[in-house]
Amino acid sequence: MNAPSPIAEVNVETLKLLLQVAWADDTLDPKEREAVVKVGAKWAVPEETMAMLLKHLDLGKPLPQPNMGLLRQHRELVLTAAEWFVGVDGVIEESEKEFLVTVSELLGH
Repeated sequence: MNAPSPIAEVNVETLKLLLQVAWADDTLDPKEREAVVKVGAKWAVPEETMAMLLKHLDLGKPLPQPNMGLLRQHRELVLTAAEWFVGVDGVIEESEKEFLVTVSELLGH
């Protein structure tokens, strides 16, 4: 998936949101983790940010919350990225569908 925005901060915050989506079913499938690593590299997410996010994932720690105010300004791009990401492991759990509805509501209609 291409970067949702030419603005680096939007891409970092979108990745944080995608990680929230990945954890919506309380598991991180290896395909999801691989997708996170690939997307981080493709979107030019700083290495230190990627390392911190992956460490949180590996240790099962709470993830940093995305900047929803910033993401609201790029709603359609962010929703497209989130919808793509929930299917990356080949399975869309009900909890992931519910999370997407919640994200859509949080980003505004």
